[in-house]
Amino acid sequence: MCRSWHFRFVHTRTSPHCAGEGVANSGVDLIYASCHCHAPACISCELWNADSGELICEQIPIYGKFGHLNETNKYDEAGYVAIPPCLFGPESEGLYPAPYLQYNTNLTAIKKNNNTYDHYGEMAMWQMRAAQAYTPAE
Repeated sequence: MCRSWHFRFVHTRTSPHCAGEGVANSGVDLIYASCHCHAPACISCELWNADSGELICEQIPIYGKFGHLNETNKYDEAGYVAIPPCLFGPESEGLYPAPYLQYNTNLTAIKKNNNTYDHYGEMAMWQMRAAQAYTPAE
C-alpha cells in the first residue's frame, strides 16, 4: 500500500501520490536501505530496480576477527557481524546520489545464505527510508 509523506495510509487508487495523472512524475528519493540478514549464514543481499536492471544496493557482511576487544578494535569481535547499510545523499558528504523510484517501480531482492548454519525463519526483508520526490513531466 502506498504511504504518504505524513505516514498515514492513503488510498492507492485516489491519492495524487500514487495514482492519477501525477503518478508518472511522482515517487521517492531513496535515502537508506538495509537488508535483514543473520550471522553466520549471511553471505550477501542485493536490491535491484527490476525495470532498469540497475543495482540499487549491495550489502556484504563484515565478520569480526578478534577474540579480545580493545581501544583499536572496538567493533571487530569474532563471532559478530556488521552489515553496513546503503546510505544515499549529497556527494559532498561522501554519499552516493539518492536513487529516484517512481511509485510503480518494480524491485527485486536477492539474498544469499550459507545453509551450513541452521537458522529458522530466514527472510529477505528490506528496511528502507525515502523522501517524497518529483521529476519533470515528460
